[in-house]
Amino acid sequence: MVASSAWSTLARGTELSTFFVGGYTPDMDGESTGIAVLESAPDGSLHYVGVVAEVASPSYLARHGDLLYAAIEGEARVQVYRRGPGTTLEVLGSASSGGDFPCHLLALGDVTLVSNYGSGTIGVLATGADGSIELTQVIAGEGSGPHEAQDGPHAHSTFALDSRTILSADLGADRVHVHTLVSGRLERTATLAVPAGTGPRDFRRHPSGRILLLGELSGQVLVLDWIDGELSIEQAIAVPGVQLGDHAAELSLSDDGSLAFVGLRGSNRVGLIAISPDGLFLDPAGSVETGGNWPRHHVVDGNFLYVANQLSSTVSAFEILGDGGLSSLGEPVAVPSPTHLLRA
Repeated sequence: MVASSAWSTLARGTELSTFFVGGYTPDMDGESTGIAVLESAPDGSLHYVGVVAEVASPSYLARHGDLLYAAIEGEARVQVYRRGPGTTLEVLGSASSGGDFPCHLLALGDVTLVSNYGSGTIGVLATGADGSIELTQVIAGEGSGPHEAQDGPHAHSTFALDSRTILSADLGADRVHVHTLVSGRLERTATLAVPAGTGPRDFRRHPSGRILLLGELSGQVLVLDWIDGELSIEQAIAVPGVQLGDHAAELSLSDDGSLAFVGLRGSNRVGLIAISPDGLFLDPAGSVETGGNWPRHHVVDGNFLYVANQLSSTVSAFEILGDGGLSSLGEPVAVPSPTHLLRA
């Protein structure tokens, strides 16, 4: 175990920021050995601290209070930890994810939602402040799409519009589902069909209230509106720099919401999209090479963007410039098979 840093990310201008790193271990053809820690200095430079919890392929991480949840992808379960001194982690328990290959978690306190890519199901887990965890509901998916990766339902993420309204993205079926969360259970109440071959993957909420949706397979960002309980598509734009065969991964926003960042696995770039203040209009703003292979995930930390390059086992650092561009901060830092970066 390695002890370092504080539980909350420190503000810009202080000594450092801390990130937990999810990754693939040999069971998923990766080089990691578990959950690791990465630190950044005020100048944006990175320092790899090391692994703080050995576990098989913790590919996605989420936290609520002092609890950390990890999707153990190859074993189809969710493991829960309590944060101890520094960045130490104590295992409290685990439960079935409710399907195969869990790839995303949404921790809401008494409930944690799991998107299971392989089976297309959403697992609902009852979670407590004491670290208790239990699978209580499984919601099945159905349908397929025209892309070779859309052979069946592939649940990829969930997103809370408010305390009762949950969206889910089904990459395999080109559907965004609307659910109501009541007494720890999900009820599916509506479905929005997106254009065939979109492959909906990630959601982000713009400061305007509009919702941005990333299409992994189409390489697009879609603007969604939620008005009077109905979801609609307002606009779509191709991610700058996208090439045939790319798989878009992770959508993030600058602190003021004026810029969106999208990873492009294949061409290994980050596409930049300018966003109008009302969140309705998107304009291409260029793209930059990540300096690594297969940008699986990235995170904005103030004036910096950090990109997890899964297949090259590196994390790249960029400064977000005042004109909306990105400037590389040098050679990427070695980090074994990173798949997710979570501000600690």
